Amino acid sequence: MGGRLKSISPSTSKAVLVVSLLVIFWAIAVASRLLWNGDVYGLDFRNYHPDGVCYSQFAFDFAGESERGLKEIFETYQRIGSSSGGLPSSTDAAALSCTGIGLEARVLYPLLSVPFVKILGLPGMLVIPALSWLLTILVPVGLLVRRGQYLGPAIAGGLAIASVTLSRWGVANIVDPLLMALVASTLLFLPIFRPPRKWDFLGLALLAVAGALTRQSFPIWIAIALGPWIAWLLMRRNSNGISARGNNPWTWPLLVLTSTSLASWTIVRSIFGAQNSAYVINNWIENVKSSLGSGLPEVLQRAPSAGVVPSAPSLTEHLAIIASETSNNTVNFLDQLREATLHSLSLAYEVLYTEFGQLFVLDRALVILLALAIFGAWHCRAHDFAYMFPAMFLVTLALGAVNSTVGVNFRFQLSTIPFAILMAALAIDRLSKKQKPNQRTL
Repeated sequence: MGGRLKSISPSTSKAVLVVSLLVIFWAIAVASRLLWNGDVYGLDFRNYHPDGVCYSQFAFDFAGESERGLKEIFETYQRIGSSSGGLPSSTDAAALSCTGIGLEARVLYPLLSVPFVKILGLPGMLVIPALSWLLTILVPVGLLVRRGQYLGPAIAGGLAIASVTLSRWGVANIVDPLLMALVASTLLFLPIFRPPRKWDFLGLALLAVAGALTRQSFPIWIAIALGPWIAWLLMRRNSNGISARGNNPWTWPLLVLTSTSLASWTIVRSIFGAQNSAYVINNWIENVKSSLGSGLPEVLQRAPSAGVVPSAPSLTEHLAIIASETSNNTVNFLDQLREATLHSLSLAYEVLYTEFGQLFVLDRALVILLALAIFGAWHCRAHDFAYMFPAMFLVTLALGAVNSTVGVNFRFQLSTIPFAILMAALAIDRLSKKQKPNQRTL
């Protein structure tokens, strides 16, 4: 028996050590969040958030324990002193309070939480987010330790655990950590360190569908492959600007993620209505519509009635009045359009300014992780997969800006984290080895 046992290789033991340490540190971080939470600089660092009320009630409903859930939710939110949104006392009214606000399609998180709420009650709603936080770290770390890289993944993973922002959202009853983990799982199916396989496309499609059942997120799924796809084309153009021969390995991932995410979003929207409020864009569109309609009825009222032919002087006078009022209305419309645009841009700027301000004040670990990721993306710029991180970062910043919710503390950018860990780990290994990037050794 003993002769059949194979000795564990040093590389395997190092990989196990890195993963084990990260899991231990993650468990300590989760325990700390459960023991110590509350308000931090006016931000809600509690484990239970206002929009988590509906997700929690959905989970209890799916578990067949609606009355128990309503009671636990009401008592918990009352105890922590956070607004529970005026929870009603009956199950029917509670269900009604969670309809029509764009959350009905976000069923994946409540469904996955069913076994945990049946055992643990409301605290069971924290299990899936916490496991999602861990999965987000282990997927990129696992990819790299399998390639014999240990220091970079260990440090990058440690920074993701030390981040107070990630710990805040990683132990909270919201859907964003689950979306982050689903996005992280795409790394297992993308042509990063190997050519694409046909089974990868099924995995990507299933993840995109799961993402649509988590929250409206189709721009994120498209950005995952769009950045590397464009980079591959640009890096393989010859001196005449003609793309070099060869199949772009990112074409099929891009087609699968784009078609699946858009189709899922269309179906969800047709059944449940809009699932996310792009307030800045919607507000701008409404202002433009209002500006277009202003003043127009007065001009039309001066038009001659049907079948009435005005005299030449009268017609000339009428046309002059219409031309004058049209000119004035055009100037007014352009002024209102400029004001609406500046207002929307100021809202977006306020969101982004607050996001980065909170980041630099509250979370040095995440700042370091992102800085290393930016350096890693630049250092590995000869590789198409390095462009996943900047593409995702820009898209998630834009999504946070158009949502216009001020002070959400990097919540809309969580999907960037797995790619940040990957690129930061590569940057750390590069710095530790002090070698130039080589496409064959990456």
